[in-house]
Amino acid sequence: MYKILIVEDEVTIANTLKNHLEKYGYYCHTVVDFEKVLDVFQDVEPHLVIMDINLPAFDGYYWSRKIRRVSNCPIMILSARMSELDQVYGIENGADDFITKPFLMDVVLAKINGQIRRVYGEYAKKPQTRILKKGNTALNLDTVRLSTSEQEEQLTVKELQLCAMLFKAFPNVVARQQLLTAIWDDEAFVEENTLTVNIVRLRKKFEAIHSSLEITTIRGIGYQLTEKSL
Repeated sequence: MYKILIVEDEVTIANTLKNHLEKYGYYCHTVVDFEKVLDVFQDVEPHLVIMDINLPAFDGYYWSRKIRRVSNCPIMILSARMSELDQVYGIENGADDFITKPFLMDVVLAKINGQIRRVYGEYAKKPQTRILKKGNTALNLDTVRLSTSEQEEQLTVKELQLCAMLFKAFPNVVARQQLLTAIWDDEAFVEENTLTVNIVRLRKKFEAIHSSLEITTIRGIGYQLTEKSL
């Protein structure tokens, strides 16, 4: 069953979409806390997002950008304003299609079916597994797992982003500020300790899978992925 995340603050519209789409076999989840849209997205792991533009706290363009940083799932913008400029801005912020209010449910359903077929169904390209390998350790960017031939560990999104940057930079050092900027650049306030905590957790996962790699702290600069000394 394909999952759809509905990000719409008008309850009547959200429920109308949910009730209609579930009649056609889709599982729908509606967001209720509009300050935690990305958290809900990561929990639900939907195949498609219907995103309103005018939302409390942050608009739909903001959340589309956040989602695009962690997923390629289709995003359909839902808005009463859909000028050419709005559509261009939507595309630049990650949108794949548009639904204009007021809308016909048959049109919405057809657009959703089309996106699902394109990305997951008969028209979809066969996905290529994206794996980074160093030493005896593999980082699977699609399954978000760090593994050796002995064991594997599931990573969080932040751990995956940190790990990927270290893998790609190997054996060079990655500066702390570079990691902070690349992974938390949309956040207003991020404590330095946030990065340290994530690195500590990531180190434990390398140890848990008996990796030949380790994350070394380069004082005053940042972190380096290295092979353990024999």
